[in-house]
Amino acid sequence: MYIHLDRSSATPLWQQIVTEIIQKIHTQKLHPDDQLTPTRVLAQELNVSRSTVQLAYDELLARGYVSTSRRGGTKVISSDQYTASPPYQSEPPFSPPTRPHFEEAEKQMDHWLSANQFHEKLDIDFRHQEPAIDAHFQNIWKRSLMKALQRLDMKDWGYSSPHGLWEVRSEIRQYLSVERGIDVEEDQMVLTGGTQQAIDLISQVLLKKGDTVAVEDPGFPGARLSFMHREMNIHPAPVDEEGMVVNTLPRRTKLIAVTPSHQRPTGVCMSVNRRQLLLKFAVSHQSYILEDDFDGDYRYHGGPLPSLFSEAPEHVIYILSFSKVLAPGIRLAAIVGSKAVMKEIAALQSLIQRQLPIMEQITLASFFKEGEFTRYVRRMRQLYKKRQAAMMEALLTHHFDKHFRIYGTDTGLHVFLEGAQDFDEKGSIEAAKAAGVGIYPLSPYCFESNRKGLLLGFACTDESKIQEGVCRLKKILHI
Repeated sequence: MYIHLDRSSATPLWQQIVTEIIQKIHTQKLHPDDQLTPTRVLAQELNVSRSTVQLAYDELLARGYVSTSRRGGTKVISSDQYTASPPYQSEPPFSPPTRPHFEEAEKQMDHWLSANQFHEKLDIDFRHQEPAIDAHFQNIWKRSLMKALQRLDMKDWGYSSPHGLWEVRSEIRQYLSVERGIDVEEDQMVLTGGTQQAIDLISQVLLKKGDTVAVEDPGFPGARLSFMHREMNIHPAPVDEEGMVVNTLPRRTKLIAVTPSHQRPTGVCMSVNRRQLLLKFAVSHQSYILEDDFDGDYRYHGGPLPSLFSEAPEHVIYILSFSKVLAPGIRLAAIVGSKAVMKEIAALQSLIQRQLPIMEQITLASFFKEGEFTRYVRRMRQLYKKRQAAMMEALLTHHFDKHFRIYGTDTGLHVFLEGAQDFDEKGSIEAAKAAGVGIYPLSPYCFESNRKGLLLGFACTDESKIQEGVCRLKKILHI
Protein backbone atom coordinates (compact mmCIF):
# COMPACT_ATOMS: atom_id res chain seq x y z
CA MET A 1 0.00 0.00 0.00
CA TYR A 2 1.64 3.20 -1.19
CA ILE A 3 1.58 6.06 1.31
CA HIS A 4 3.45 9.32 0.79
CA LEU A 5 5.07 10.79 3.89
CA ASP A 6 6.45 14.32 4.07
CA ARG A 7 9.20 14.12 6.66
CA SER A 8 9.76 17.89 6.55
CA SER A 9 6.16 18.56 7.61
CA ALA A 10 5.24 19.57 11.16
CA THR A 11 2.39 17.03 11.01
CA PRO A 12 3.37 13.84 12.88
CA LEU A 13 4.01 10.82 10.65
CA TRP A 14 1.24 8.77 12.23
CA GLN A 15 -1.28 11.53 11.42
CA GLN A 16 -0.08 11.59 7.82
CA ILE A 17 -0.66 7.83 7.61
CA VAL A 18 -4.18 8.27 9.00
CA THR A 19 -4.98 11.05 6.50
CA GLU A 20 -3.66 9.03 3.53
CA ILE A 21 -5.66 5.91 4.42
CA ILE A 22 -8.88 7.89 5.00
CA GLN A 23 -8.36 9.56 1.62
CA LYS A 24 -7.99 6.15 -0.03
CA ILE A 25 -11.22 4.96 1.64
CA HIS A 26 -13.18 8.03 0.53
CA THR A 27 -11.90 7.79 -3.05
CA GLN A 28 -12.62 4.02 -3.11
CA LYS A 29 -9.00 3.03 -3.60
CA LEU A 30 -9.65 0.96 -0.49
CA HIS A 31 -12.97 -0.88 -0.44
CA PRO A 32 -15.07 -2.38 2.37
CA ASP A 33 -13.45 -5.58 3.76
CA ASP A 34 -10.07 -4.75 2.16
CA GLN A 35 -7.31 -5.75 4.54
CA LEU A 36 -4.72 -3.15 5.47
CA THR A 37 -1.04 -3.99 5.25
CA PRO A 38 0.16 -5.53 8.54
CA THR A 39 1.81 -3.03 10.85
CA ARG A 40 5.24 -4.67 10.75
CA VAL A 41 5.28 -4.80 6.93
CA LEU A 42 4.00 -1.24 6.48
CA ALA A 43 6.55 0.05 8.99
CA GLN A 44 9.34 -1.50 6.92
CA GLU A 45 7.91 -0.12 3.66
CA LEU A 46 7.64 3.41 5.08
CA ASN A 47 10.88 3.21 7.07
CA VAL A 48 9.15 4.17 10.31
CA SER A 49 8.79 2.44 13.64
CA ARG A 50 6.08 -0.17 14.06
CA SER A 51 4.64 1.86 16.95
CA THR A 52 4.03 4.77 14.53
CA VAL A 53 1.94 2.55 12.25
CA GLN A 54 0.17 0.97 15.22
CA LEU A 55 -0.75 4.44 16.50
CA ALA A 56 -2.23 5.30 13.09
CA TYR A 57 -4.25 2.07 12.96
CA ASP A 58 -5.52 2.65 16.51
CA GLU A 59 -6.72 6.10 15.45
CA LEU A 60 -8.53 4.65 12.41
CA LEU A 61 -10.16 2.09 14.70
CA ALA A 62 -11.25 4.81 17.15
CA ARG A 63 -12.77 6.86 14.32
CA GLY A 64 -14.70 3.84 13.04
CA TYR A 65 -12.96 3.42 9.69
CA VAL A 66 -11.56 -0.07 10.36
CA SER A 67 -12.11 -3.16 12.47
CA THR A 68 -9.48 -5.51 13.80
CA SER A 69 -9.23 -9.14 14.87
CA ARG A 70 -6.40 -11.58 15.58
CA ARG A 71 -7.12 -13.79 12.59
CA GLY A 72 -8.51 -11.25 10.14
CA GLY A 73 -6.06 -8.44 10.80
CA THR A 74 -7.17 -4.85 10.19
CA LYS A 75 -9.96 -4.40 7.63
CA VAL A 76 -11.90 -1.48 6.20
CA ILE A 77 -15.40 -1.38 7.67
CA SER A 78 -18.28 -1.88 5.25
CA SER A 79 -20.27 1.37 5.41
CA ASP A 80 -22.17 3.52 2.93
CA GLN A 81 -20.53 6.65 4.28
CA TYR A 82 -17.18 5.69 2.79
CA THR A 83 -18.51 5.21 -0.72
CA ALA A 84 -19.59 8.84 -0.90
CA SER A 85 -17.38 11.71 -1.99
CA PRO A 86 -15.25 13.28 0.74
CA PRO A 87 -16.98 16.10 2.66
CA TYR A 88 -14.80 18.77 1.09
CA GLN A 89 -16.00 17.76 -2.37
CA SER A 90 -19.71 17.64 -1.58
CA GLU A 91 -22.31 20.35 -2.05
CA PRO A 92 -23.26 22.30 1.12
CA PRO A 93 -26.42 20.70 2.56
CA PHE A 94 -27.77 23.95 4.00
CA SER A 95 -28.34 27.47 2.80
CA PRO A 96 -29.59 30.15 5.22
CA PRO A 97 -33.28 31.00 4.90
CA THR A 98 -34.28 34.41 3.60
CA ARG A 99 -34.68 36.79 6.54
CA PRO A 100 -35.45 40.25 5.13
CA HIS A 101 -35.80 41.95 8.54
CA PHE A 102 -32.50 40.56 9.76
CA GLU A 103 -30.71 41.33 6.50
CA GLU A 104 -31.94 44.94 6.48
CA ALA A 105 -31.00 45.37 10.15
CA GLU A 106 -27.56 43.92 9.48
CA LYS A 107 -27.07 46.25 6.50
CA GLN A 108 -28.00 49.34 8.52
CA MET A 109 -25.85 48.24 11.46
CA ASP A 110 -22.85 47.87 9.15
CA HIS A 111 -23.54 51.37 7.79
CA TRP A 112 -23.65 52.84 11.29
CA LEU A 113 -20.50 51.05 12.45
CA SER A 114 -18.51 51.94 9.33
CA ALA A 115 -19.57 55.59 9.60
CA ASN A 116 -18.21 55.69 13.16
CA GLN A 117 -15.06 53.68 12.52
CA PHE A 118 -11.97 54.78 14.45
CA HIS A 119 -9.16 56.03 12.18
CA GLU A 120 -5.70 55.45 13.66
CA LYS A 121 -3.85 57.47 10.99
CA LEU A 122 -5.62 60.75 11.72
CA ASP A 123 -3.77 63.49 13.59
CA ILE A 124 -6.86 64.40 15.59
CA ASP A 125 -9.88 62.13 15.92
CA PHE A 126 -13.04 63.53 17.49
CA ARG A 127 -14.49 60.04 17.91
CA HIS A 128 -17.57 60.02 20.08
CA GLN A 129 -18.31 56.35 20.74
CA GLU A 130 -15.67 55.67 23.38
CA PRO A 131 -14.60 57.03 26.77
CA ALA A 132 -10.96 57.79 27.52
CA ILE A 133 -9.12 54.66 28.64
CA ASP A 134 -5.64 55.06 30.08
CA ALA A 135 -3.04 53.22 32.15
CA HIS A 136 -4.64 54.51 35.36
CA PHE A 137 -7.91 52.73 34.60
CA GLN A 138 -6.11 49.55 33.62
CA ASN A 139 -4.12 49.56 36.86
CA ILE A 140 -7.08 50.07 39.18
CA TRP A 141 -9.17 47.51 37.27
CA LYS A 142 -6.31 45.02 37.58
CA ARG A 143 -6.05 45.78 41.30
CA SER A 144 -9.78 45.17 41.74
CA LEU A 145 -9.48 41.90 39.84
CA MET A 146 -6.67 40.67 42.10
CA LYS A 147 -8.60 41.57 45.25
CA ALA A 148 -11.69 39.85 43.87
CA LEU A 149 -9.72 36.68 43.15
CA GLN A 150 -8.41 36.63 46.72
CA ARG A 151 -11.99 36.71 48.03
CA LEU A 152 -13.27 34.18 45.50
CA ASP A 153 -14.73 31.04 47.04
CA MET A 154 -14.67 27.62 45.39
CA LYS A 155 -18.46 27.64 45.12
CA ASP A 156 -18.29 30.80 43.00
CA TRP A 157 -16.93 28.74 40.10
CA GLY A 158 -20.15 26.74 39.92
CA TYR A 159 -23.52 27.62 38.42
CA SER A 160 -25.08 30.82 39.72
CA SER A 161 -28.29 32.80 39.34
CA PRO A 162 -29.29 33.93 35.82
CA HIS A 163 -29.97 37.29 37.50
CA GLY A 164 -26.18 37.67 37.88
CA LEU A 165 -23.96 37.40 40.95
CA TRP A 166 -25.70 38.71 44.06
CA GLU A 167 -22.60 40.70 45.14
CA VAL A 168 -22.64 42.72 41.91
CA ARG A 169 -26.37 43.38 42.05
CA SER A 170 -26.06 44.47 45.68
CA GLU A 171 -23.35 47.02 44.85
CA ILE A 172 -25.27 48.36 41.84
CA ARG A 173 -28.46 48.57 43.93
CA GLN A 174 -26.73 50.80 46.49
CA TYR A 175 -25.23 52.96 43.75
CA LEU A 176 -28.59 53.44 42.00
CA SER A 177 -30.27 54.37 45.26
CA VAL A 178 -27.76 57.15 45.96
CA GLU A 179 -27.12 58.44 42.42
CA ARG A 180 -30.41 57.88 40.58
CA GLY A 181 -33.09 57.74 43.25
CA ILE A 182 -33.85 54.15 42.27
CA ASP A 183 -34.75 51.98 45.27
CA VAL A 184 -35.06 48.33 44.34
CA GLU A 185 -34.19 44.90 45.67
CA GLU A 186 -31.59 42.58 44.18
CA ASP A 187 -34.24 40.37 42.52
CA GLN A 188 -35.47 43.40 40.56
CA MET A 189 -32.24 43.36 38.55
CA VAL A 190 -30.77 41.16 35.81
CA LEU A 191 -27.20 41.52 34.59
CA THR A 192 -26.55 41.09 30.86
CA GLY A 193 -23.65 41.15 28.43
CA GLY A 194 -24.20 44.81 27.49
CA THR A 195 -27.02 47.08 26.36
CA GLN A 196 -27.66 45.28 23.06
CA GLN A 197 -28.35 41.99 24.80
CA ALA A 198 -30.48 43.78 27.40
CA ILE A 199 -32.67 45.35 24.70
CA ASP A 200 -33.09 42.03 22.91
CA LEU A 201 -34.09 40.21 26.11
CA ILE A 202 -36.60 42.93 26.94
CA SER A 203 -38.15 42.81 23.47
CA GLN A 204 -38.54 39.03 23.63
CA VAL A 205 -40.23 39.14 27.05
CA LEU A 206 -42.48 42.19 26.67
CA LEU A 207 -43.31 42.21 22.96
CA LYS A 208 -44.62 39.98 20.22
CA LYS A 209 -44.13 40.17 16.47
CA GLY A 210 -45.90 43.20 14.99
CA ASP A 211 -46.17 45.21 18.22
CA THR A 212 -45.56 48.95 17.88
CA VAL A 213 -42.32 50.25 19.37
CA ALA A 214 -41.52 53.96 19.45
CA VAL A 215 -37.89 54.98 19.06
CA GLU A 216 -36.19 58.37 19.02
CA ASP A 217 -35.41 59.75 15.55
CA PRO A 218 -32.55 60.47 15.38
CA GLY A 219 -31.70 57.84 17.95
CA PHE A 220 -29.49 54.92 18.93
CA PRO A 221 -29.42 52.52 15.94
CA GLY A 222 -28.64 49.52 18.14
CA ALA A 223 -32.08 49.70 19.76
CA ARG A 224 -34.02 50.35 16.56
CA LEU A 225 -32.25 47.59 14.63
CA SER A 226 -32.75 45.09 17.44
CA PHE A 227 -36.50 45.74 17.29
CA MET A 228 -36.39 45.54 13.49
CA HIS A 229 -34.72 42.14 13.71
CA ARG A 230 -37.54 40.95 16.01
CA GLU A 231 -40.07 42.17 13.40
CA MET A 232 -41.67 44.91 15.47
CA ASN A 233 -43.63 47.78 13.95
CA ILE A 234 -41.25 50.69 14.50
CA HIS A 235 -42.56 54.22 14.96
CA PRO A 236 -39.85 56.91 14.68
CA ALA A 237 -40.69 59.75 17.07
CA PRO A 238 -39.05 63.12 16.32
CA VAL A 239 -36.65 64.69 18.80
CA ASP A 240 -36.50 68.43 19.49
CA GLU A 241 -34.84 70.65 22.11
CA GLU A 242 -36.91 69.01 24.89
CA GLY A 243 -36.37 65.40 23.83
CA MET A 244 -38.80 62.93 22.26
CA VAL A 245 -41.97 64.58 20.95
CA VAL A 246 -44.52 62.57 22.93
CA ASN A 247 -47.67 63.76 21.14
CA THR A 248 -46.55 61.92 17.98
CA LEU A 249 -46.80 58.49 19.65
CA PRO A 250 -49.52 56.13 18.35
CA ARG A 251 -52.09 55.06 20.94
CA ARG A 252 -51.26 51.39 20.34
CA THR A 253 -47.57 51.82 21.29
CA LYS A 254 -46.41 48.92 23.48
CA LEU A 255 -42.90 50.11 24.28
CA ILE A 256 -41.12 53.48 24.07
CA ALA A 257 -37.31 53.45 23.92
CA VAL A 258 -35.75 56.70 25.14
CA THR A 259 -32.47 58.18 26.40
CA PRO A 260 -33.91 60.95 28.61
CA SER A 261 -30.83 61.93 30.62
CA HIS A 262 -28.73 62.55 27.51
CA GLN A 263 -30.44 61.94 24.19
CA ARG A 264 -28.33 59.88 21.87
CA PRO A 265 -27.06 61.40 19.60
CA THR A 266 -28.35 65.00 19.79
CA GLY A 267 -27.28 65.44 23.42
CA VAL A 268 -30.44 67.15 24.71
CA CYS A 269 -31.87 66.35 28.15
CA MET A 270 -35.58 65.58 28.25
CA SER A 271 -37.42 68.48 29.88
CA VAL A 272 -39.50 68.04 33.05
CA ASN A 273 -42.70 68.76 31.12
CA ARG A 274 -41.84 66.21 28.42
CA ARG A 275 -40.98 63.60 31.07
CA GLN A 276 -44.38 64.03 32.70
CA LEU A 277 -46.15 63.75 29.34
CA LEU A 278 -44.24 60.56 28.57
CA LEU A 279 -45.04 58.99 31.94
CA LYS A 280 -48.73 59.92 31.62
CA PHE A 281 -48.85 58.37 28.16
CA ALA A 282 -47.30 55.12 29.42
CA VAL A 283 -49.71 54.86 32.35
CA SER A 284 -52.85 55.74 30.37
CA HIS A 285 -52.00 53.43 27.44
CA GLN A 286 -50.48 50.62 29.53
CA SER A 287 -47.16 50.96 27.72
CA TYR A 288 -43.63 50.28 28.87
CA ILE A 289 -40.81 52.82 28.74
CA LEU A 290 -37.30 51.51 28.08
CA GLU A 291 -34.97 54.02 29.76
CA ASP A 292 -31.40 53.71 28.47
CA ASP A 293 -28.99 55.47 30.85
CA PHE A 294 -25.71 55.08 28.96
CA ASP A 295 -23.62 58.00 30.27
CA GLY A 296 -25.72 59.84 32.85
CA ASP A 297 -22.81 60.01 35.30
CA TYR A 298 -21.05 62.57 33.12
CA ARG A 299 -23.11 65.68 33.73
CA TYR A 300 -21.02 68.82 34.21
CA HIS A 301 -23.48 71.21 35.83
CA GLY A 302 -25.29 69.65 38.77
CA GLY A 303 -25.62 65.97 39.61
CA PRO A 304 -27.11 63.15 37.51
CA LEU A 305 -30.78 63.64 36.64
CA PRO A 306 -33.46 61.57 38.41
CA SER A 307 -34.56 58.54 36.45
CA LEU A 308 -37.98 57.97 34.91
CA PHE A 309 -37.99 54.63 36.72
CA SER A 310 -37.99 56.38 40.11
CA GLU A 311 -41.31 58.02 39.18
CA ALA A 312 -43.16 55.08 37.58
CA PRO A 313 -41.38 51.79 38.42
CA GLU A 314 -44.22 49.59 37.14
CA HIS A 315 -44.08 51.13 33.67
CA VAL A 316 -40.33 51.72 33.19
CA ILE A 317 -37.56 49.25 32.42
CA TYR A 318 -34.22 50.87 33.23
CA ILE A 319 -30.87 49.91 31.65
CA LEU A 320 -27.56 50.94 33.21
CA SER A 321 -24.53 50.36 30.98
CA PHE A 322 -20.84 50.53 31.87
CA SER A 323 -19.52 50.84 28.30
CA LYS A 324 -19.36 54.65 28.32
CA VAL A 325 -18.86 55.17 32.05
CA LEU A 326 -15.89 52.76 32.25
CA ALA A 327 -14.95 50.92 29.04
CA PRO A 328 -16.71 49.13 26.15
CA GLY A 329 -14.67 46.00 26.86
CA ILE A 330 -16.59 45.54 30.12
CA ARG A 331 -19.54 43.78 28.57
CA LEU A 332 -21.92 44.28 31.47
CA ALA A 333 -25.21 46.09 31.83
CA ALA A 334 -27.99 45.94 34.40
CA ILE A 335 -31.71 45.76 33.64
CA VAL A 336 -33.92 47.06 36.45
CA GLY A 337 -37.68 46.59 36.59
CA SER A 338 -40.57 45.06 38.47
CA LYS A 339 -40.07 41.65 40.09
CA ALA A 340 -42.52 40.02 37.68
CA VAL A 341 -40.76 41.30 34.55
CA MET A 342 -37.29 40.57 35.91
CA LYS A 343 -38.33 37.01 36.75
CA GLU A 344 -39.31 36.45 33.12
CA ILE A 345 -36.14 38.08 31.77
CA ALA A 346 -33.99 35.96 34.10
CA ALA A 347 -35.81 32.83 32.92
CA LEU A 348 -35.10 33.74 29.29
CA GLN A 349 -31.49 34.52 30.16
CA SER A 350 -31.19 31.07 31.74
CA LEU A 351 -32.63 29.44 28.64
CA ILE A 352 -30.32 31.26 26.22
CA GLN A 353 -27.08 31.72 28.15
CA ARG A 354 -27.57 30.10 31.58
CA GLN A 355 -25.40 32.73 33.30
CA LEU A 356 -22.74 35.37 32.66
CA PRO A 357 -18.98 34.72 33.03
CA ILE A 358 -17.86 35.45 36.58
CA MET A 359 -14.57 37.32 36.06
CA GLU A 360 -16.06 40.63 34.90
CA GLN A 361 -18.76 40.36 37.55
CA ILE A 362 -16.48 39.78 40.53
CA THR A 363 -14.11 42.51 39.33
CA LEU A 364 -16.93 45.04 38.97
CA ALA A 365 -18.23 44.12 42.43
CA SER A 366 -14.75 44.70 43.87
CA PHE A 367 -14.46 47.95 41.89
CA PHE A 368 -17.58 49.21 43.65
CA LYS A 369 -16.79 47.71 47.06
CA GLU A 370 -13.32 49.30 47.26
CA GLY A 371 -14.71 52.72 46.30
CA GLU A 372 -12.82 52.70 43.00
CA PHE A 373 -15.94 53.30 40.91
CA THR A 374 -16.90 56.50 42.73
CA ARG A 375 -13.35 57.84 42.68
CA TYR A 376 -12.86 56.95 39.02
CA VAL A 377 -16.11 58.56 37.86
CA ARG A 378 -15.30 61.69 39.87
CA ARG A 379 -11.83 61.86 38.31
CA MET A 380 -13.10 61.32 34.76
CA ARG A 381 -15.94 63.80 35.23
CA GLN A 382 -13.39 66.50 36.02
CA LEU A 383 -11.26 65.50 33.03
CA TYR A 384 -14.21 65.47 30.64
CA LYS A 385 -15.49 68.77 32.04
CA LYS A 386 -12.17 70.43 31.11
CA ARG A 387 -12.23 68.91 27.63
CA GLN A 388 -15.86 69.84 27.12
CA ALA A 389 -15.06 73.42 28.15
CA ALA A 390 -12.11 73.46 25.73
CA MET A 391 -14.37 72.20 22.94
CA MET A 392 -17.03 74.83 23.59
CA GLU A 393 -14.46 77.62 23.90
CA ALA A 394 -12.87 76.64 20.58
CA LEU A 395 -16.23 76.36 18.79
CA LEU A 396 -17.43 79.73 20.05
CA THR A 397 -14.09 81.45 19.44
CA HIS A 398 -14.21 80.35 15.82
CA HIS A 399 -17.92 81.31 15.48
CA PHE A 400 -19.30 77.83 14.82
CA ASP A 401 -22.46 78.95 16.62
CA LYS A 402 -23.22 81.29 13.70
CA HIS A 403 -23.31 78.36 11.28
CA PHE A 404 -24.55 75.47 13.46
CA ARG A 405 -26.89 74.92 16.37
CA ILE A 406 -24.75 73.41 19.12
CA TYR A 407 -26.29 70.74 21.40
CA GLY A 408 -25.04 68.54 24.22
CA THR A 409 -23.07 71.14 26.12
CA ASP A 410 -23.88 69.92 29.66
CA THR A 411 -23.73 66.12 29.56
CA GLY A 412 -21.95 63.24 27.86
CA LEU A 413 -18.82 62.79 25.80
CA HIS A 414 -19.62 64.67 22.57
CA VAL A 415 -21.30 67.74 21.13
CA PHE A 416 -23.70 67.84 18.20
CA LEU A 417 -23.41 70.54 15.54
CA GLU A 418 -26.68 70.72 13.61
CA GLY A 419 -26.40 72.15 10.12
CA ALA A 420 -28.94 73.32 7.58
CA GLN A 421 -30.97 70.87 5.48
CA ASP A 422 -28.52 71.22 2.60
CA PHE A 423 -25.42 70.69 4.77
CA ASP A 424 -22.99 68.32 3.05
CA GLU A 425 -22.08 65.76 5.72
CA LYS A 426 -20.14 63.44 3.44
CA GLY A 427 -18.14 66.18 1.75
CA SER A 428 -17.26 67.81 5.07
CA ILE A 429 -16.14 64.51 6.59
CA GLU A 430 -13.96 63.64 3.60
CA ALA A 431 -12.38 67.11 3.57
CA ALA A 432 -11.70 66.88 7.30
CA LYS A 433 -10.14 63.44 6.90
CA ALA A 434 -7.84 64.79 4.19
CA ALA A 435 -6.73 67.43 6.71
CA GLY A 436 -6.06 64.78 9.36
CA VAL A 437 -9.20 65.39 11.43
CA GLY A 438 -11.90 62.81 12.21
CA ILE A 439 -15.50 64.03 12.48
CA TYR A 440 -18.69 61.96 12.29
CA PRO A 441 -22.12 62.29 10.65
CA LEU A 442 -25.57 62.45 12.24
CA SER A 443 -27.30 60.67 9.34
CA PRO A 444 -26.58 57.03 10.42
CA TYR A 445 -28.63 57.76 13.55
CA CYS A 446 -31.65 58.91 11.52
CA PHE A 447 -34.57 56.67 10.52
CA GLU A 448 -36.97 59.04 8.79
CA SER A 449 -35.49 62.29 10.05
CA ASN A 450 -33.69 64.44 7.49
CA ARG A 451 -31.66 66.39 10.04
CA LYS A 452 -27.99 66.92 9.16
CA GLY A 453 -24.96 67.65 11.25
CA LEU A 454 -21.70 66.54 12.81
CA LEU A 455 -20.81 64.70 16.02
CA LEU A 456 -17.58 65.76 17.73
CA GLY A 457 -16.35 63.71 20.66
CA PHE A 458 -13.93 65.18 23.16
CA ALA A 459 -13.38 62.37 25.68
CA CYS A 460 -10.30 60.90 23.96
CA THR A 461 -8.73 64.19 22.84
CA ASP A 462 -6.72 66.54 25.06
CA GLU A 463 -7.33 70.29 25.20
CA SER A 464 -4.50 71.31 22.85
CA LYS A 465 -5.61 68.88 20.15
CA ILE A 466 -9.22 69.99 20.56
CA GLN A 467 -8.20 73.58 19.86
CA GLU A 468 -6.03 72.57 16.90
CA GLY A 469 -8.72 70.29 15.47
CA VAL A 470 -11.45 72.94 15.67
CA CYS A 471 -9.09 75.46 14.08
CA ARG A 472 -8.55 73.10 11.14
CA LEU A 473 -12.30 72.50 10.86
CA LYS A 474 -12.91 76.23 10.61
CA LYS A 475 -10.80 76.36 7.45
CA ILE A 476 -12.27 73.16 6.04
CA LEU A 477 -15.89 74.26 6.57
CA HIS A 478 -15.15 77.85 5.47
CA ILE A 479 -16.41 79.40 8.69
